[in-house]
Amino acid sequence: MSRFGQTEKIIFVGALILLVAFSYFLYDDSLLFPKANNGKLELIGDVAISQNDVRRKNLDTFSWLPASRKDSVYQNDSIFTGDRSEATIRLQDGTQIRIEPNSLITLNLKNGQMNLDLRYGNLVGELAQGSSLTVKSGTEEFKLESTPGTAEKPKIQFNKAHSGTVDLKLISGDVKYVDKKKKAVKALPKNTVVAVNKKGEVKQVEKPQLSLTTANNVNYLRMNPDDPLPFEWQSKGPVSRYELEISPAQDFSTVAVSKITSETKTAVTEPLEPGAYYWRLKAFDHNGQVSAVSPVQNVHVTHLAGPQIVTPTQAAQISLELKVKPKEELATTTEVQWRAQPVLKNFTWQVSQDPEFQTILKEEQTTNLAAVTPKLPSGTYWVRVQGQTESQKLSPWSEPVAFTLNLLAHKEERPDRPVLVTKKIEFKAPTGKDRNPASPEAPKLAWKPVLQTKNYHLQIAKDVSFKDAEKYDVTQTQAAWSQYRPGKYFYRVYARGLNGLISEPSETGTLEISVGGLTLDPLKTINAVGQAPGPKETPVSWSEVPFAKSYLVQVDKNKDFATPQLLEYSSNAGVLTLNDPGRYNVRVQAMDESNKPLTEFSNIEEVLYTFRTPLVAPTLMEPFNAASIFLQTEMEPFIWLEWKKVEGASSYRIEISDKADFSRTLIAKSIDGNRYLIKDRVPLGKIYWRVRAESKSDSEASEWASKREFTLYHQKNETFVK
Repeated sequence: MSRFGQTEKIIFVGALILLVAFSYFLYDDSLLFPKANNGKLELIGDVAISQNDVRRKNLDTFSWLPASRKDSVYQNDSIFTGDRSEATIRLQDGTQIRIEPNSLITLNLKNGQMNLDLRYGNLVGELAQGSSLTVKSGTEEFKLESTPGTAEKPKIQFNKAHSGTVDLKLISGDVKYVDKKKKAVKALPKNTVVAVNKKGEVKQVEKPQLSLTTANNVNYLRMNPDDPLPFEWQSKGPVSRYELEISPAQDFSTVAVSKITSETKTAVTEPLEPGAYYWRLKAFDHNGQVSAVSPVQNVHVTHLAGPQIVTPTQAAQISLELKVKPKEELATTTEVQWRAQPVLKNFTWQVSQDPEFQTILKEEQTTNLAAVTPKLPSGTYWVRVQGQTESQKLSPWSEPVAFTLNLLAHKEERPDRPVLVTKKIEFKAPTGKDRNPASPEAPKLAWKPVLQTKNYHLQIAKDVSFKDAEKYDVTQTQAAWSQYRPGKYFYRVYARGLNGLISEPSETGTLEISVGGLTLDPLKTINAVGQAPGPKETPVSWSEVPFAKSYLVQVDKNKDFATPQLLEYSSNAGVLTLNDPGRYNVRVQAMDESNKPLTEFSNIEEVLYTFRTPLVAPTLMEPFNAASIFLQTEMEPFIWLEWKKVEGASSYRIEISDKADFSRTLIAKSIDGNRYLIKDRVPLGKIYWRVRAESKSDSEASEWASKREFTLYHQKNETFVK
């Protein structure tokens, strides 16, 4: 039996001839799509560099064509660059024009001189010796001429928004221009931005200057959390708006308040926690770019609160038996003590017979945190205190405290002196990582009970003479000192009898308080992707240490920390900035109010900073675009798709569709290699396919490669059916 019949042989030979013909068309499409006729256009240069999306169009045509390297540039050609795209045009006289991203220009050679119409965008022009360049601004033209005989080629930077003036800056060389307003030839100033308006006039652009008129280290005292904080400044030069920034960090790594205004003053009403802050001002030009930044100044915010009376306690019943002769002398004084903010320097206290303070028995001023009432007979009284700052600002009144005096004419012996349970107490203050519900939060002082005692008076001091001692009245035979601080202290206890008589003090006990270590939390790895490595941030935190004024963080690539980078933080968390990729070692130490070490260094944690460039779209290789593929059977096609590998890619995503917009996908898969074999049955006709690169570690994907297409045919009934 013959393998091929006569008809099959004819069909086979014809298919081979068509395959060869279409293969040639894929190699050279000039027969199907002839190139534009540029023979009548004047050649003025070529494309020296073309990166990414660069297009070219002549005034005589309607379509934009990709501008590749070494492509010719003709009279009245327009050049467009897209995002992250750049092109360099080399003119025949040696002048080079570098067109930056998102720009559009039109080139025109007139009388041997280059006329440049910058519609919008940025470019840098490098003039050849003795050549000139004319820039069109509005309806006027602005001519720049290089000075002959100079060794350095002139280089000029141009900038123009979608509307407005053209900004120029001479980077190098010497260039002259004609000032139409003064009708004189002048030299373009070097490294100075000048503006060319729509009338062709040149004016130097003044660089904005900022001057902060609000005093440095100003202290704002807020009666209410939303009281306005005024800030003022002065500026010179063109400024469209200002941005005021307030930050708790001097490097402004975190911003607490950001406020935009077009005025030279503003008032901040946003709530701020009391403390020290830094503030600065940014100026923006008409293009929305930061044109000037002021120096950093300090500002302090304080919330003013009223004093808090601690003695006597609310609704206290003070019962005393006094030894007096006449009954009219049955009266006694009462000590009033309070706590207040350090900003309050002077105090006014009042004692009254009524809670509304309509009948005031005594009112005095003092600079102390305590006062003694006049002698009062038995009865109920109310006391309150108001503070005043050095700037004469008054705080709210404290909450009125009522107390009752129950006085009896009787003599009572003084109570026995208390006996301490433990004379020497050692207490280790827990840190954030060491805390647990069973651990004591404060050192506890205890003594044995004394009969016929109303309460006890506890004193804690830094020295054995009990000068400037802290005083507490308690009703129990023990007390937890919540206001403790690291160091060595002395304490003693008095017993107060039912009539208010005070016993002799107990023996003096010692209290030694130390602080535990701190633990640095693990640091997160920084995986950066970009065009060039730079400073990157990662959060850093550690266990909180009581009484720590600040924390000193050391960063070094060596574990011996021979030459560490030192960073200071006011809290137990912040942001760590690493300047370049590498493996770093980090440790932290707590500092006290005198900036001396409060703890040993913490554990050492490592942080890794890696960097790589972003993924680019793959380059498709096989099959060629618009290829025709003939199938001998209606079985699966078995067609190989291939593309170039992309650096940094761990996999590739391929999509195959019979729709040009990929609204319906026939095959969508992620594969590790750079080839894919189509085994599944796909419909006849045009098939579209595209590929993108992916990185599993960073969950990053490149742009899709420009799609390609091929057409499938198969042999059936002696006819090719599409």
